[in-house]
Amino acid sequence: MARVEIIAPKDKADEVVKELLKIKSFQPEDPKTPISQEKVEEARRKYGEINEAISKLKVIMELGGVPLEPKGKMEVNNWIDISTKILENYRKFEDKYKELLEEIGKLRAELESLETQRRELEPFKNVGIDLSLLYNTETFDIALAIITEEQRKELEKRNFVVICECQKGGLYPAIIIGLRGSNLTQTLKELGIRRLETQDLVSPLQAYNNLMERINYIQSLLSERRGKLAESVVNDSEELSSLYGGLLTSRDAMYTLSKARVSNYYIQFEGFIPEKDLKTLNKKLGDKAFITYTYPKRFGDEEEPPTYVNLPSTIKPLESVVEYYGTPSYWEISPTVFLVITFPFLFGLMFPDFGNALVVLLFSIWFYNYGKKRGSLNIMQLSLVLIYGSIIAMITGILAREFFGPLPVGGLRELLDNPSLPVGPLYSIWPVSQSAYNTIRYILPTGGERGLINTIILSLLLGAILLFISSLMGVVNAIKKKDSEYLLLDRLPVLLIYTVPLIVFTYGLTYPQDFFGQIITLLGGIEYFIFHSGTPAPNGTQLLADILVIWIELALIYNWIGKMVILRKHEKLTVGGALAIGFIEGAFEAGILLISNTVSFIRVLVFAVAHYYILFAFSYMAYLAAGSPTSTIAVLSNPLGIIILILGNLIAIALEGLIVFIQDMRLHFYEMFSKFYEGRGRKFEPVMAYVELP
Repeated sequence: MARVEIIAPKDKADEVVKELLKIKSFQPEDPKTPISQEKVEEARRKYGEINEAISKLKVIMELGGVPLEPKGKMEVNNWIDISTKILENYRKFEDKYKELLEEIGKLRAELESLETQRRELEPFKNVGIDLSLLYNTETFDIALAIITEEQRKELEKRNFVVICECQKGGLYPAIIIGLRGSNLTQTLKELGIRRLETQDLVSPLQAYNNLMERINYIQSLLSERRGKLAESVVNDSEELSSLYGGLLTSRDAMYTLSKARVSNYYIQFEGFIPEKDLKTLNKKLGDKAFITYTYPKRFGDEEEPPTYVNLPSTIKPLESVVEYYGTPSYWEISPTVFLVITFPFLFGLMFPDFGNALVVLLFSIWFYNYGKKRGSLNIMQLSLVLIYGSIIAMITGILAREFFGPLPVGGLRELLDNPSLPVGPLYSIWPVSQSAYNTIRYILPTGGERGLINTIILSLLLGAILLFISSLMGVVNAIKKKDSEYLLLDRLPVLLIYTVPLIVFTYGLTYPQDFFGQIITLLGGIEYFIFHSGTPAPNGTQLLADILVIWIELALIYNWIGKMVILRKHEKLTVGGALAIGFIEGAFEAGILLISNTVSFIRVLVFAVAHYYILFAFSYMAYLAAGSPTSTIAVLSNPLGIIILILGNLIAIALEGLIVFIQDMRLHFYEMFSKFYEGRGRKFEPVMAYVELP
């Protein structure tokens, strides 16, 4: 990234802006050393007007169902003039739709008001007595109201009878009864309770029915007006898309001009541009302006440069996941490169069912097109992340021989664990044969007790590898940051700590024929060294176990000392305070995190097992609902069995799919990113032309 200063004659300003928009990689900034304090005030004003126009135009296009895709071509001689013309053109469309938009706005506002009244009346909609009679009895004071738990207790404390039933949100639709003269009205006022009232004090039943009639009428009227607007907007779709592109381009042009400084004869632009585009910039503007540039320091500069991450378009959407955590600083390695492999991989391991993953894939494709139509980049990027994850989940589902649960492939043979029973209709055509599955089943969570233990070890191995890589990236970032103190006292101790789990769970590679046995033996040796219980491991393995425990102890002490030095130097704590807090953060907490972060990856196994047995349970219910037949087809063709299977799969897809996505993010944000990623940078946001600029 380079910081560029461009000084051009004032009469070349429009040409310079045009070329900067066409390059599409220049982010304007306020000049560090301005040639004057005078700004292009007209551009600053127009920038605000154009932003407002874009917001309103997006509403019009969305209501009309027109995709938010900028199109068109612009001839530009003067950016201020062209922006004025585009705004005038927008106002013509605004005036054209103004009456309809205002009517739709009023109808929506009224509908919202009616819906609020409906929600208030709904708990009492079966009360058919007029409130005028109910509220004016000779013996009792009665009120209908929605109250809180605290208000209910206070009313009962004051000897009022409260008949109620708790609803969502802890609110109670209640009938409150007191003897005549019990000052119920005053009590309600004191407790802030509003008595339910209807127009002319008619019964809640009649008021609710009247309200529903009005709501239905407003909804039909709103639908009619929206249809009329949509028809008109669709007819103007090409012009609206062209106008949208013109507004976006003018907005960026005005933003660029608003950041500039002008003198009597010159205009000054300044901003950031990727180094790879410097040659293009010089080629486009070399004959129009004087260009100088500097390279910001990776760390220690007064200004934080924007972070430009050049990613292939196919993996760019995963950057949106990273941005939930924060934008990388200029000196940091972008976690997106790391995430592109790990995020879909972990999602697939936790959601191994080809059928369910296929549904998620189809939904993601629909959701992507929906986001594209709405012009929502966030929806489109999230959809692509789900697409990548679902593809991997389809692969793991094929390996696990799962398709909407065990019945379609394994059939009753798998469901009832009886080799004499029939298999599923997909059994013989499944890409992974039963013999191939039998070869790998002992590393799958559904492979019995042995498979469960082996999968736990593999989950911990995966965690150990990812945590080590994360810690290593933390060291690399510290080197790029050129902060030796940060490297030696903070990042290096963490790397040493997380090297131990890597050694433990890759130890099986020393004898691959007994991979899992070697790891279990080493873990037994570590247990023997710490607790002096059981039997020691064979000589070489026990020696390694002893070394690893001592390694951890020394690494934790090193981390403790590092935290002490940082606290003393930067937080100005006393020696005693630095010693105590350094121990808590550097030794005790770091040791707990070592165990919890590594063990946390067992959730990969847990969710894979949970997914399997949720579908297994619903498949078994379908089997029972079908009358416990001896044929798999009989279960799959039974109407009640089909309903149960569909319901179970919908629950697994909607609920578990969401949970797996969240847990995947959690593993990255808390277990991995915390080892190397700060995310305190600012995003590179260049100005660009959204239409063709000849």
